[in-house]
Amino acid sequence: MEVLIKDITPENLSDIPESCRSCIYWEYPEDFEKARVMKLDQKLQFCTEKKRNWFLKTLREFGNCGNVVYYMDKPVGYAQYAPITRLPQAQNYESKSLGKPKDMVVFLSCLYIPNKSMHRKRVGTRLLKHVINDLKNRRFKAIETFARRGSSNNPSGPIEFYLKEGFYVKEELNPEYVLVRLNL
Repeated sequence: MEVLIKDITPENLSDIPESCRSCIYWEYPEDFEKARVMKLDQKLQFCTEKKRNWFLKTLREFGNCGNVVYYMDKPVGYAQYAPITRLPQAQNYESKSLGKPKDMVVFLSCLYIPNKSMHRKRVGTRLLKHVINDLKNRRFKAIETFARRGSSNNPSGPIEFYLKEGFYVKEELNPEYVLVRLNL
């Protein structure tokens, strides 16, 4: 299986899945709400530019903040992570224990493999392990994300995926969502 994982750079931003390239949910909560009422073409242009600017600034200030995974030279998935100060929507959740940047905790806002056939090839697992190794090498202490019980229908995926990879439930947010953590 020819899988290649690359750090996100200004040159490969266009390889991020289209739906993620224009999603500003985590980065700009207020603008995300404003964009909901825009015409589709205006919304895509507005959100894609905001996301591009977020990546460029985050790459400068934080360093690597995501990866694109390729299978047979085609982009098939994506991961995005940063301190919660760069992802203000995370702070809007009613979490009492979300890790802080001063504690060297990084938030995984998205781990997305849109093609279900890639799930059976464990592409998501390989991508997550790549993210974990990047953060370990940079001496971060933990990674956290919000996971969903019984469904993969959320940006980071189902809780079962994370539990298999050594994460533990840090906080029950509600019956559907939990905050999971992996100490590095």
